[in-house]
Amino acid sequence: MSVNVTWLHWLFLLLSILFEVVGTSIMKVSHSWQFSFGSELGLAIMWACIACSYFSLAKAVTALPVGVAFALWDALGLVFIVSFSVTVLGENLDLIKGLGLVCVLSGGFLVHFGTDTH
Repeated sequence: MSVNVTWLHWLFLLLSILFEVVGTSIMKVSHSWQFSFGSELGLAIMWACIACSYFSLAKAVTALPVGVAFALWDALGLVFIVSFSVTVLGENLDLIKGLGLVCVLSGGFLVHFGTDTH
């Protein structure tokens, strides 16, 4: 039985990536919040975002191949998280880290374009 992949499945994958990026990024940011229960609130937001990420990923793989969805989820999520850490948190992006991101992103897209969806 063939499942029809629609734009909605790709949207769920994009939402999953965005929730993962927010959830992962909030872990670090919440430790600098200057009010009571700041890090606990950050952890609660993180867990909610991670739950939404996995829920959205599960919806995406109802039609997308699991390997493709996970490869793109992982690769794009990593690129966005590193971009956030460099631009917002002031972390360093050196040549080795940049090449690693290119490799991960290339691998994700190679899995996507190398997967037979019939």
